[in-house]
Amino acid sequence: MIENFLEYGQWVILVLSILSLALVSSVKHETRLNGYILTGISRFAGALVFVFVDLPAFVIANLIQTYIALKGYYNNKKAGEDEK
Repeated sequence: MIENFLEYGQWVILVLSILSLALVSSVKHETRLNGYILTGISRFAGALVFVFVDLPAFVIANLIQTYIALKGYYNNKKAGEDEK
């Protein structure tokens, strides 16, 4: 069971990562914010998958990217609210 999750879960994470990049590159503020959230989710999911295959370096990298994505989301959200 865990082998199937790892095999197919990695493809799902890849698709989520690509979608998040497309959203983050949008010029629309709300779409970009959604991209930051999806980036955080996909990076965290990537970290969880790597925990199962015991690659701690990738876990640390994914957790750092999750932090950066979520920080970018909240900074941009606050900047968007300040403009209103």
